[in-house]
Amino acid sequence: MSKNKDKLNTSSNTLFNYFAKSPATTPKLKPSSSGGAGTPKAVKQEKVTPSPARKESVVPDKVPKDEEDEEEVQPMKKRRRIIMDESEDDGDDDSENKVKNEKTPPKVIQLAAFKRVETPKNGGESPVQKKIKLEVGVEAAKELPAAKEDDDDGPVLEEPTIWLHQKLDFLKPDKIKDIQGNKANSEKYDTRTLFVPESYLATLTPAMRQWWELKSRHYDCVLFFKVGKFYELYHMDASVGVKELGFSYMKGEFAHSGFPEQAYERMATSLVERGYKVARVEQTETPDMMSERCKKNKTNSKYDKVVKREICQVSLKGTEVYGQQVQMTQSADPNYMLAIAERSAGKGKSGGVRYGVCFIDTSLGIFHLGEFDDDGQASRLLTLLSHYAPALVLHERSLVSPGIHQIFKTVLAGVRKEPLTNESQFWSAEKTLKYLAENHYGSSSDEKSAKWPEAVRCLLDKNDHLGLTPNEDSELSLKALGGCIWYLKRCLLDQQIVALAKFELYIPPDDNVTRKQLKISNSNRFMVLDAITLSNLRLTDGELSLLNRLDHCCTKFGKRLLHHWVCSPSCEREIIIQRQDAIKELVEDINLLQDVRQILGELPDLERMLAQIHSFGNAERMKNHPDGRAILYEEQTYSKKKIQDFICTLRGFKALTRLPELFAGVKSDLLIRLTQLASKSGGIFPDMASKISFFEESFDHEAALKTGVIAPEKGLDTEYDAVQRDIQGILDELEEYKRKQEKYFGCKIDFFGSDKKRFQLEIPEGAAKKANSGYSLEGQKKGKNGVKRYHTDETREFLKRMMQTEDQRKAVLKDLARRIFEKFSSAYDMWKTCVDLVGTLDVLTALAEFGRSSGSTCFPEILDSDEEKGQIFELSEGIHPCVSDPENYIPNGVSLGQHGTRLILLTGPNMGGKSTLMRQVGVLAIMAQIGAPIPAESCRLTLIDRIFTRLGANDDIMAGHSTFLVELNETSTILKHATEKSLVLLDELGRGTATYDGTSIAGAVVQFLADLKCRSMFSTHYHNLVDNFERDERILLGHMACMVEKEDDEDPTQETVTFLYKYAPGSCPKSYGFNAAKLAGMPPQIIKRAYELSKTVEAEALKRKTFTKSLLQADRTEVQDLLRKLKGCRL
Repeated sequence: MSKNKDKLNTSSNTLFNYFAKSPATTPKLKPSSSGGAGTPKAVKQEKVTPSPARKESVVPDKVPKDEEDEEEVQPMKKRRRIIMDESEDDGDDDSENKVKNEKTPPKVIQLAAFKRVETPKNGGESPVQKKIKLEVGVEAAKELPAAKEDDDDGPVLEEPTIWLHQKLDFLKPDKIKDIQGNKANSEKYDTRTLFVPESYLATLTPAMRQWWELKSRHYDCVLFFKVGKFYELYHMDASVGVKELGFSYMKGEFAHSGFPEQAYERMATSLVERGYKVARVEQTETPDMMSERCKKNKTNSKYDKVVKREICQVSLKGTEVYGQQVQMTQSADPNYMLAIAERSAGKGKSGGVRYGVCFIDTSLGIFHLGEFDDDGQASRLLTLLSHYAPALVLHERSLVSPGIHQIFKTVLAGVRKEPLTNESQFWSAEKTLKYLAENHYGSSSDEKSAKWPEAVRCLLDKNDHLGLTPNEDSELSLKALGGCIWYLKRCLLDQQIVALAKFELYIPPDDNVTRKQLKISNSNRFMVLDAITLSNLRLTDGELSLLNRLDHCCTKFGKRLLHHWVCSPSCEREIIIQRQDAIKELVEDINLLQDVRQILGELPDLERMLAQIHSFGNAERMKNHPDGRAILYEEQTYSKKKIQDFICTLRGFKALTRLPELFAGVKSDLLIRLTQLASKSGGIFPDMASKISFFEESFDHEAALKTGVIAPEKGLDTEYDAVQRDIQGILDELEEYKRKQEKYFGCKIDFFGSDKKRFQLEIPEGAAKKANSGYSLEGQKKGKNGVKRYHTDETREFLKRMMQTEDQRKAVLKDLARRIFEKFSSAYDMWKTCVDLVGTLDVLTALAEFGRSSGSTCFPEILDSDEEKGQIFELSEGIHPCVSDPENYIPNGVSLGQHGTRLILLTGPNMGGKSTLMRQVGVLAIMAQIGAPIPAESCRLTLIDRIFTRLGANDDIMAGHSTFLVELNETSTILKHATEKSLVLLDELGRGTATYDGTSIAGAVVQFLADLKCRSMFSTHYHNLVDNFERDERILLGHMACMVEKEDDEDPTQETVTFLYKYAPGSCPKSYGFNAAKLAGMPPQIIKRAYELSKTVEAEALKRKTFTKSLLQADRTEVQDLLRKLKGCRL
């Protein structure tokens, strides 16, 4: 002990030096004292340094080993580490890392690196520490001067290190294989695994062999390998820790870094955010348990004498869950894991593909299943990706169509893609159903089986009552589900997530046929907003998006629901009107609005909390999952966090019980339904009072928060009460035994000691003479009040019984907390109903707050569709809700459908506001069908089933599509899917090609939209197009007004165009492109020359136009006479 203390007190053996960067030692070079100034950004080192000291080990070439007996390891020269005090020893120290061969390895010469030293103020230079990549040739280093050997003066030159893992033959790129022996160039090669030769494993210490065996099965993960109270990173993982987390290498021949257990959340989250996979490896037995296992199995080899370790969880983007070691994030955004299965759509569907999808937000545990036919542009799939942006995509290996491959390269370019082997990893529909039946639902004869969820039952063959055969139209969706389940199993999340068993059907917004066929109970219709429209109207992304503008939500689950409302506005008139009435009442009653927002603002993310508590209470997971066996040294801290989260959730639901009283006098039918108890007319709010009262009274909350232990009140748990009676019985027996001993010795006796040394008889020194051979002296205190302390056979038996009973109580208490969480989760449907209702209420209050803070707003009048009057959209003095300066924004109005004119042909100067007006119309139409107040004087409309947009000019380099092809692809989607109830916004179609081609295509599209009778706005700079349709009664001409000053027919650089940004009827005579050129700063001579050429072209066009009109208006005989004369002319 004294040696340990001395070492801890030395200046060289500090916690900082524990993480001091140091490659393999060399006899001639001395580490710099600069102390890691060159470590990467990321984590501050002092936060990573462990608070408890840990026993130093010389980290070996050949790995750690777990020994049953502790032994002090003498540190080798220049390998200083913290020595752990014996009282803090965790029983699994780094003695497992002892070096078999302590000889210094041969020095490997490479490019020299320097330690970073702060530049002194006098301008003296200091060397720069630089990490050299492995690719740098060794031969290049031989030409550099050797490092100085001076140990005392000036900066010290360090040799860079080629770590052991960089020299291993089986890790070289041309020799690497997966665990099945497939080389990297094989189609079957699995990047997730690694082949490690048995001959190499045989040379390792037991714990390092464990590490390599785990690494071989999870080669794509960074292993956080638990050794005692620390997570260690070895070899290539250590390099990741140094690079990404700012760690420093520990001393030793192979790369090694680490951090204490309490820093797990920060380290794991940082790596996951950077795109890594992290596998948490825990010890799942103590040294005592290891010894007992060896005795029981009668095994005593060195590989048996190592504590068991198991991977408990694999974390990456798309599989986030929150629990005892990772607290809930502040972000409300979901990170979806998406699995895609595909096949050709079959006969009669040229170019089409059929997709099966399954996507899940693992923090909520809700699976979404869907299967649908799609067109050649994958419109429905792209819409899904825009509504539910994935963080992880699973697909079948070698079965990716060119269309999906293109989407991977473009839309999903920054998303992790995981190829899964067909059948073995990407399960078939039959294998998926079999797994669910055997592990979660059972057969119909199983007493414990639950019914198949409604969403899954819709996908099963009705003739198979066991539920093991998929419906013919659902094989792909169930196959995608199988891919998700396999991946969750690999991440060890299946018991936690699949056990929650919440499934929902995903049906594309425009697929009403499937919705009717399946007879979905929630068959509400939604406006279809595809990926192009979401992007063009800027609905969800960015600070100036509609979502961000409307987001005044107080809760995380309310924010997620608002995102759904923005992406899928309602097409049900009654629902929209009910929302409007509710928002109006909230806006008018400011006190009610403020009171409810105050309650909602104090709520945690109850939706995610429910999933977390369900995981805490899962008995199957506690029994069979490695986490149930893990030895966690911060378990008390984690228990406190669990209890804190549970109590926070309970208090949140208790606060919500105030809503029925708060909303008692409201008139809105929707507010009544959302806030009033089911016992009252029209209300569906659950009565949670009795449930909440039970959990409030079941244990002392304050004591539980302090101790991390839930101790139930007397009479609530019979098992706990029985253990407590046993403990009290032992204490009573001890008191009786003490009285007998006091009578025997004739003096007062006390019990002395704690834990395993309890119940020693502390007897005054004078009376201790009566102690005979039955009394075993354990210690004494000399002096005036000297005492002697004894154990007897009786006290040892009392101690044994007490410790056994206390272990029983500990087990009961541990399971009691789980059972309380389980009991809470048994009412999941009630809690979830409450969360869903409050989420809707939160969105309504957010929209009310938006209306209250947005100046002049109105609630659009939603009209019934009338086949005779047709579809209309009338807007008066509307403002785009997302502009940064609404006070200086010029309001505009349009009228579509009045007097049968449902298409506006919009002209105007460049930069005059045409595109902005069209975006404004689209965004306000979406707000209207969400039910929100809109910034306008008035608005009337019939419901819009889909908004199509073709705005802006963009090419798609990754897809190999030109600007014009992108335009035509988007226009093609419009022509195929638009209906009479759609709203179409087309901006300058045809500008990406030759003038005549563009004009012709634009004219044909305008004609098509006019015939379709859908509401449309079509902007153009083709004035010939305006001339062609100026007499068409179905088409209304409009323009963005401007004022021209100093108009000069000879010099356009002299004229000044003032944009009025106001919509006006009629067409604009010019586009004033030369004004835009002037604003862009083009040279005046270029503008003048361009104007001259323009006048020539315009003159020629005017001649053709005049001649054409003359022929059309002249008498037939006159035209024939003119043609005869022209033939007689000699040119």
